[in-house]
Amino acid sequence: MTRKKYVLKNKKRFLSFLFFILFITFTLVYTVTVAGFSDKQYITVTVGKGDSLWSIASKYGGKTDIRKKIYLIKKINNMDSSDLRENVSLLVPVDK
Repeated sequence: MTRKKYVLKNKKRFLSFLFFILFITFTLVYTVTVAGFSDKQYITVTVGKGDSLWSIASKYGGKTDIRKKIYLIKKINNMDSSDLRENVSLLVPVDK
């Protein structure tokens, strides 16, 4: 079984084609990356007496579902439970 050899007849055209394909690929990747980027903004909230994650999430939730906002608050602040202590600072994501 012999393998077929491929010979470039026009190297300049091949390199131009290769450059064009790479240019298009990098342009698409960069465009998708930049378009999907959004800088997260947070505020610091000090927990007061009688505050709960539900009340904080509903106050700063914006249009986001309260349950999703509670999940994000717990995730950002590395919390395992929903128990809060008074005078503790929490990072809360803010919708733009």
